[in-house]
Formats: sequence, structure tokens, C-alpha cells
Amino acid sequence: MVKAPKVNVRVVLENGKLLLVECPSEEIICEFTLDDLAEIIEFRYATPWNKSKDILEKLVIIINDLVDAYSNVPERPPTKDDLMKAVKLRMSYSEKET
Repeated sequence: MVKAPKVNVRVVLENGKLLLVECPSEEIICEFTLDDLAEIIEFRYATPWNKSKDILEKLVIIINDLVDAYSNVPERPPTKDDLMKAVKLRMSYSEKET
């Protein structure tokens, strides 16, 4: 039996979709919508679809807020605590206390 070579894959969350991206070519192998992920959670963990989708939508918002906070740092990279505070308090990094 010949084993297929292992593919190096990166998981990317972009525009509310989970993408499996082959590295280093950056070719998108597969794309999952929030509905797809909610369906997987519903069947695998017996969690209602609407509850699963609600949680996933909130996760996407949080991840986008983390990226936004990190991207708007004026001079130095923020610490994890700085990012968590900015996202929890829904403030832009520029509003952070110095």
C-alpha cells in the first residue's frame, strides 16, 4: 500500500467562512459556511442548529474584532491582555489607556 503524501493545510477564517488552504500554494481546498459548521455541530454533538449558528456568528465577530484591534496598533504589538481588554470592552485600540 502506497501512502499519499501528507498535505500541509492551514485553516483560515475569512468573511464568515472557514477555509482549508493548502500551503505553500495558498490554494483553497475546501470552504465551509457557518451553516455547514452549525450542521456539523448539530449532528456530532446533538446541539440545536440555531444555537450552534448563533455561537459561531459570535465567534466570527470576536475574531474579526481581535484582528481589527491588532491591525490598529500604532507602534508596538499589543499584548494578549491588551487585545482581550479591547475586544471585551468593544473599544478600538486607539482608545486604549496609555
